[in-house]
Amino acid sequence: MQGLVEGFENLADDPGAPYGTTGEALGAACQVVAAAYRAPCDGLLDDLRSGRLAAVTDALAAWAGVSAPEAPHALPDADALRAAHVALFVSRAGGVPAPPYVGMVRDRELMGPTVRRLREELARLGLRPRTDWRELPDHVAAVAEAVDLLLERGRVAAATGLVASYLAPWFDRYAEAVAVNDAGGLYGEITPFLRLVLDEATR
Repeated sequence: MQGLVEGFENLADDPGAPYGTTGEALGAACQVVAAAYRAPCDGLLDDLRSGRLAAVTDALAAWAGVSAPEAPHALPDADALRAAHVALFVSRAGGVPAPPYVGMVRDRELMGPTVRRLREELARLGLRPRTDWRELPDHVAAVAEAVDLLLERGRVAAATGLVASYLAPWFDRYAEAVAVNDAGGLYGEITPFLRLVLDEATR
């Protein structure tokens, strides 16, 4: 598995074009997850400033038949975005509202049995983490990128299976907590939005 996507370089030239297939929509949604849920980086900030993220989320909203989030249309405050990311997913007094690891949904702990199962499943699918990848393999951004790589290889059923087994349950579990703890912020809006899109893609 390659390192995480830096922005949306893999998307079509027109990110606002309507998605014709579930695979196309799922790939776009997973690229949003891969770019947004790692620590905020220049790629994500560029996608926000350029309007590219807003174009993608608007197109996904049209595909899924849901309301598009407004936050991607606002100019980003890099410091506020980084602070929100830390408070929601990394470190907070009393515990973070949404640990960004899919294994937490099943195991309630880091490095539990889900990590081993996910490693084995990714290996069977021909994917493995890069040696310089410093996060746990069940980080939501890493799982989303694995899904996108499978879609690039035309393995739609395998990609959809990963989403249904690992990614969608994380959003089902934590979307409300993120929305409550980041009301009006980028994560507070896109997390419940992505939950709806992923649910539609795996329906």
